[in-house]
Amino acid sequence: MRVEATPALLFLVQAILLIAVPFLLWRLAGVRRVAPMVVIQILFGVALGPSLLGRVAPELWGALFGPAALAPLSGLSWLAVVLFAFLTGLHLDVTEFRGKGRAFVTVSLSSLVVPTLLGAGLGWWIAGALPGMAGPAASPGLFAVGFGVCLGVTALPVLGAILREMGLIEQRIGRLALGYAAVNDAALWVLVTAVLAWASGRGGDEVAWVMALGASYLAISAFVAKPLLERLFARVAPGDEVGDTAIVLTCAGLLASAAVTEAIGLHYILGAFVAGTVMPKRLAAAVLDRLEHFATLVLLPFFFTLTGLKVALDLSEPAQWTVFALATVVTIAGKLLGTALPARLSGESWGDSWRLGALMPCKGLMEVIVLTILLDARVLSVGAFSALVLMAIATTALTQPMTLFAGWCGEKREQSCRQT
Repeated sequence: MRVEATPALLFLVQAILLIAVPFLLWRLAGVRRVAPMVVIQILFGVALGPSLLGRVAPELWGALFGPAALAPLSGLSWLAVVLFAFLTGLHLDVTEFRGKGRAFVTVSLSSLVVPTLLGAGLGWWIAGALPGMAGPAASPGLFAVGFGVCLGVTALPVLGAILREMGLIEQRIGRLALGYAAVNDAALWVLVTAVLAWASGRGGDEVAWVMALGASYLAISAFVAKPLLERLFARVAPGDEVGDTAIVLTCAGLLASAAVTEAIGLHYILGAFVAGTVMPKRLAAAVLDRLEHFATLVLLPFFFTLTGLKVALDLSEPAQWTVFALATVVTIAGKLLGTALPARLSGESWGDSWRLGALMPCKGLMEVIVLTILLDARVLSVGAFSALVLMAIATTALTQPMTLFAGWCGEKREQSCRQT
C-alpha cells in the first residue's frame, strides 16, 4: 500500500515535529537547566532547514520543509506570535511604573541607545576592514547605522517566554524587563523605518509620520480604548467570569490592534502587546488560564521553529566568524551596561540592576525579523546576515544563565553587606 503525501498529511507530520521534538529535547535531555526552550526551537528549525538537513538530505528537506511546504505554516506562526505578545502584555501591570516615569524611560532608552551606538561604531569599522559584509545598497554610514540597530534589539516575545520559564514573569523584576523591552521595540521600529527610508533615498518625512501615528495610537489605546474595554467587559464578563463571548472579543481586539500597528509601520507584535496592557487586569488571570498554555506549547513552536527554518547559514569565510564574535561581545556589553548602570542610579539594588541588564541582550525572533528586513533592503550582505543570526542565537541562549549568575552575585553582595 502506497501512502499519498496529501497536504493534510504533510501538515500533520510538520506539526508533530515542530511541537513535540524540541519540547522533548529540552525536557528529557536536561537542556532546560542551561537554555530556554525557545533557543532549542530555533536551533531545531535551523537544523531542519537548508543549513543542515537541506545539505544532508536535500530531497527529504524539499518535501518536508522546502519553501513551498512552509507556506501553509506562515499564518499559524503569525497567529502564534500575535497571541503570545498579547499574553505577554497582559502580564504587565503598567500601574507599577507610576511615580517612576522618568527613571523608567531613562533606563528603557539607555538600554537601546548604548548598544546601538556601540554597534554603529563597530559597524563603521567593519565597513572599512571587512567591506564584503556591507550590502550592495549600503554606504559605510548606512551599514553602520543598520548594524547598530541590529545590536540594539531586544526580543519582546522571546523575553516573555524566557521570563515565563524562569518564573520571573509574575515578579516585579520581570515586569520591569518587559516594560523596557516594549519601549525598545517601539523605538526599534522607528529606527528600522529610518534606515529603510535612508536606503531607499526617501527623506525624514516618513519617519516623522510613523512616529506621530505611533504616538497617537498609544494615546488612543491608553485614554480611549482602555476605559471602553472596562465598560464592555463589565457587561460580557460579569463577576470576572471569562466566557466564549469575552474570549472572541478579546481575540478580535488584539488582532485589530496588531493590524493597526502593522499598517502604521510599527509591526504587528507591538500592537498585540499594547492590546494586552490595556485589557482589564481583573480578567488577566482568567484569560491567561484559557489561552496561555495552548499558545505557548502548541502555537508558539510554529513561529520559533519556522524562524530557524528560514535561516541559511554559510560560514565558510573567517570574516563572518569575526563579525559574529565582535557583535556578540558588543551586544552583551552594551545591553548589560546600558541597562544595569542607569537602573542602579534610579534606585534599584545592584542585584536587580545586573539581572535587568542580563535579561536585555535577549534577541531571538525580533533580531531575525530585523535582519531579514535589512537583508531584503540590501543594507546587509548574506555574510553579515548569517553572522548576526548566530549572534542572536548565542545571546538568547546566554540570557538565562547570565540572569541566574547575576542573581547569585547580587545575593552574595547583599549577604556580604549585611555581615559588615
